[in-house]
Amino acid sequence: MNANEIGLVAAAFALVGAGAGIVGAAATGWAEAALATAATGETARFGPVFVAQSYLAVTAAVLVGAVPLAGVLGVLVGSRARGVTAAAVTCGLGTGLGALAYGLVAVTMIVVSQGDAAAQAHGLADAFVPTVATAFVAAAVGASTGVLGTVMR
Repeated sequence: MNANEIGLVAAAFALVGAGAGIVGAAATGWAEAALATAATGETARFGPVFVAQSYLAVTAAVLVGAVPLAGVLGVLVGSRARGVTAAAVTCGLGTGLGALAYGLVAVTMIVVSQGDAAAQAHGLADAFVPTVATAFVAAAVGASTGVLGTVMR
Protein backbone atom coordinates (compact mmCIF):
# COMPACT_ATOMS: atom_id res chain seq x y z
CA MET A 1 0.00 0.00 0.00
CA ASN A 2 1.33 3.40 -0.97
CA ALA A 3 -0.30 6.39 0.75
CA ASN A 4 1.11 8.85 -1.80
CA GLU A 5 -0.43 6.93 -4.68
CA ILE A 6 -3.76 6.64 -2.86
CA GLY A 7 -3.74 10.42 -2.42
CA LEU A 8 -2.72 10.98 -6.04
CA VAL A 9 -5.58 8.83 -7.35
CA ALA A 10 -8.07 10.51 -5.00
CA ALA A 11 -6.86 13.98 -6.02
CA ALA A 12 -7.13 13.09 -9.71
CA PHE A 13 -10.71 11.96 -9.14
CA ALA A 14 -11.56 15.18 -7.26
CA LEU A 15 -10.16 17.32 -10.09
CA VAL A 16 -12.04 15.36 -12.74
CA GLY A 17 -15.15 15.58 -10.55
CA ALA A 18 -14.84 19.37 -10.49
CA GLY A 19 -14.60 19.40 -14.28
CA ALA A 20 -17.55 17.04 -14.62
CA GLY A 21 -19.52 19.18 -12.16
CA ILE A 22 -18.85 22.35 -14.17
CA VAL A 23 -19.89 20.69 -17.43
CA GLY A 24 -22.91 19.10 -15.71
CA ALA A 25 -23.99 22.46 -14.31
CA ALA A 26 -23.60 24.06 -17.73
CA ALA A 27 -25.63 21.29 -19.38
CA THR A 28 -28.43 21.44 -16.82
CA GLY A 29 -28.47 25.23 -16.96
CA TRP A 30 -28.85 24.99 -20.71
CA ALA A 31 -31.69 22.48 -20.31
CA GLU A 32 -33.35 24.70 -17.73
CA ALA A 33 -33.16 27.73 -20.02
CA ALA A 34 -34.41 25.79 -23.04
CA LEU A 35 -37.17 23.84 -21.34
CA ALA A 36 -38.56 26.21 -18.74
CA THR A 37 -37.21 29.75 -18.57
CA ALA A 38 -38.08 30.77 -22.14
CA ALA A 39 -40.88 28.26 -22.62
CA THR A 40 -44.47 29.08 -23.46
CA GLY A 41 -47.66 27.05 -23.86
CA GLU A 42 -47.58 23.37 -22.90
CA THR A 43 -43.80 23.40 -22.57
CA ALA A 44 -44.09 25.99 -19.80
CA ARG A 45 -46.50 23.69 -17.98
CA PHE A 46 -44.34 20.58 -18.28
CA GLY A 47 -40.98 22.37 -18.32
CA PRO A 48 -40.17 21.81 -14.62
CA VAL A 49 -40.69 18.06 -15.06
CA PHE A 50 -38.35 18.03 -18.06
CA VAL A 51 -35.83 20.11 -16.13
CA ALA A 52 -35.93 17.70 -13.18
CA GLN A 53 -35.38 14.78 -15.57
CA SER A 54 -32.45 16.62 -17.14
CA TYR A 55 -30.81 17.13 -13.75
CA LEU A 56 -31.32 13.47 -12.93
CA ALA A 57 -29.91 12.30 -16.27
CA VAL A 58 -26.86 14.55 -16.07
CA THR A 59 -26.17 13.51 -12.48
CA ALA A 60 -26.44 9.83 -13.40
CA ALA A 61 -24.13 10.30 -16.40
CA VAL A 62 -21.57 12.09 -14.22
CA LEU A 63 -21.65 9.28 -11.65
CA VAL A 64 -21.31 6.59 -14.32
CA GLY A 65 -18.15 8.37 -15.52
CA ALA A 66 -16.36 7.50 -12.26
CA VAL A 67 -16.24 3.78 -13.07
CA PRO A 68 -14.23 3.95 -16.32
CA LEU A 69 -11.92 6.47 -14.66
CA ALA A 70 -11.37 3.94 -11.85
CA GLY A 71 -10.48 1.31 -14.43
CA VAL A 72 -7.94 3.49 -16.20
CA LEU A 73 -6.31 4.76 -13.02
CA GLY A 74 -6.35 1.24 -11.55
CA VAL A 75 -4.34 -0.15 -14.45
CA LEU A 76 -1.92 2.78 -14.47
CA VAL A 77 -1.26 2.81 -10.73
CA GLY A 78 -1.38 -0.98 -10.45
CA SER A 79 1.38 -1.27 -13.06
CA ARG A 80 3.70 0.49 -10.62
CA ALA A 81 2.78 -1.60 -7.56
CA ARG A 82 5.24 -3.95 -5.90
CA GLY A 83 2.78 -6.81 -5.80
CA VAL A 84 -0.77 -7.94 -6.35
CA THR A 85 -1.92 -7.18 -2.79
CA ALA A 86 -0.34 -3.73 -2.81
CA ALA A 87 -1.98 -2.99 -6.17
CA ALA A 88 -5.40 -4.13 -4.98
CA VAL A 89 -5.25 -2.16 -1.73
CA THR A 90 -3.72 1.01 -3.19
CA CYS A 91 -5.99 1.10 -6.22
CA GLY A 92 -9.10 0.03 -4.31
CA LEU A 93 -8.67 2.68 -1.61
CA GLY A 94 -7.56 5.37 -4.04
CA THR A 95 -10.39 4.85 -6.49
CA GLY A 96 -13.00 4.35 -3.77
CA LEU A 97 -12.10 7.49 -1.86
CA GLY A 98 -11.48 9.34 -5.09
CA ALA A 99 -14.83 8.37 -6.57
CA LEU A 100 -16.54 9.52 -3.38
CA ALA A 101 -14.80 12.90 -3.67
CA TYR A 102 -15.55 13.00 -7.41
CA GLY A 103 -19.24 12.33 -6.82
CA LEU A 104 -19.62 14.73 -3.91
CA VAL A 105 -17.88 17.56 -5.77
CA ALA A 106 -19.68 17.02 -9.08
CA VAL A 107 -23.14 16.43 -7.62
CA THR A 108 -22.79 19.43 -5.30
CA MET A 109 -21.88 21.66 -8.24
CA ILE A 110 -24.87 20.39 -10.23
CA VAL A 111 -27.31 20.81 -7.33
CA VAL A 112 -26.00 24.24 -6.35
CA SER A 113 -26.44 25.43 -9.94
CA GLN A 114 -30.16 24.67 -9.94
CA GLY A 115 -32.30 27.65 -10.90
CA ASP A 116 -35.88 28.58 -10.17
CA ALA A 117 -37.26 26.17 -12.77
CA ALA A 118 -35.55 23.23 -11.05
CA ALA A 119 -37.88 23.13 -8.05
CA GLN A 120 -38.68 19.47 -8.73
CA ALA A 121 -35.05 18.44 -9.31
CA HIS A 122 -33.11 16.30 -6.84
CA GLY A 123 -31.12 17.64 -3.93
CA LEU A 124 -27.85 16.56 -2.32
CA ALA A 125 -29.54 14.16 0.08
CA ASP A 126 -31.36 12.45 -2.79
CA ALA A 127 -28.08 11.80 -4.63
CA PHE A 128 -26.08 10.65 -1.58
CA VAL A 129 -26.85 6.92 -1.77
CA PRO A 130 -26.11 6.69 -5.53
CA THR A 131 -22.87 8.61 -4.93
CA VAL A 132 -21.76 6.19 -2.20
CA ALA A 133 -22.78 3.22 -4.37
CA THR A 134 -20.67 4.66 -7.19
CA ALA A 135 -17.68 4.88 -4.82
CA PHE A 136 -18.03 1.21 -3.85
CA VAL A 137 -18.29 0.07 -7.47
CA ALA A 138 -15.35 2.27 -8.47
CA ALA A 139 -13.31 0.80 -5.60
CA ALA A 140 -14.03 -2.74 -6.79
CA VAL A 141 -13.18 -1.84 -10.40
CA GLY A 142 -10.07 0.05 -9.32
CA ALA A 143 -8.81 -2.80 -7.14
CA SER A 144 -9.49 -5.34 -9.89
CA THR A 145 -7.86 -3.33 -12.64
CA GLY A 146 -4.99 -2.53 -10.30
CA VAL A 147 -4.32 -6.26 -10.05
CA LEU A 148 -4.53 -6.52 -13.83
CA GLY A 149 -2.06 -3.65 -14.06
CA THR A 150 0.58 -5.65 -12.23
CA VAL A 151 0.91 -7.77 -15.35
CA MET A 152 2.24 -4.71 -17.19
CA ARG A 153 5.39 -4.45 -15.06
